[in-house]
Amino acid sequence: MSHARGKSLRRHFRAPLPSARRAMTAGAVAAAVVSAPARSIGTRRYGRRGGATRHARASLSDPGFAADDARWDAAWTSVRDASTRVAFIDGDARRALRARLTRTNLREALAAIPGEVHLRAEVRTGASEALADVRAMDLHGGLFGHVDAGATDDGVRRGIETLERDIADVVRSFGKTCGETSAVVQVSLLRKTLCSKYHVDWVPLRAMVTYFGDGTEVLSAAASDAITRARALGPFAEDLAKSLAAATAVSKSCKSGECDVVLMKGERWPGNAGRAIVHRSPDVDGDAGEWRLCVRVDAPRWVNPATNE
Repeated sequence: MSHARGKSLRRHFRAPLPSARRAMTAGAVAAAVVSAPARSIGTRRYGRRGGATRHARASLSDPGFAADDARWDAAWTSVRDASTRVAFIDGDARRALRARLTRTNLREALAAIPGEVHLRAEVRTGASEALADVRAMDLHGGLFGHVDAGATDDGVRRGIETLERDIADVVRSFGKTCGETSAVVQVSLLRKTLCSKYHVDWVPLRAMVTYFGDGTEVLSAAASDAITRARALGPFAEDLAKSLAAATAVSKSCKSGECDVVLMKGERWPGNAGRAIVHRSPDVDGDAGEWRLCVRVDAPRWVNPATNE
């Protein structure tokens, strides 16, 4: 499916149970076109039983949660260094974001959604356009539009607004670092393991944020190099190296925390061929109630619209 820049959005709903399927619309895969956002957004009213509650929303030029965050700036700047293969953004600002999300009811509302939800759109990376386009993705409608959970909860809406601003921050910095005028943003509510095998990304740079649930597992540079060398010997040697890495992953890998940003150089970053960091998604047992909400940001030309890869 092609993407109209800043306007195209694809939703996928996967419900494992018949009752969950009945709770959704007949179209398991729906495409929606969203109109170009206004350049400024003032106050929006959200109706609720017994009256209305007003939430003031940030202007489109709001710098978001990344403003004056030294770790944020240092991590994105380090990506341009040839020696950097992966960068993590954690620290006080990300902990403050986790605390802000915890004060909303978003985690509980997302846990009540049956099945999986995937939202994707091409978003402009400009200072004001990024937030406008992320809001045009309509995360609240995409996540809760087919279920009752969180539909009218003011705390959930505040949580969504917090996510919108943070995602826009990631998009802006991604565009500045990669020289891209737009980026493909995918927001996924996952109830199963996404990529269980260790692998590298065949993109220049990928930004990942897990807002709820276990984060991405990233191998050390030494373990990544061992797998890359084994790849040259053939599939059997590569699979063996990955199996050994999985057996010793506790000592050779790093798992990102909730709200941490992971910046992973791929095979197509200039000068990084053969040096892409090896990583995988954490195990998710949906039958045990486990789930993740994560965001992935990529350059548009390297995204396969048919496979979501």
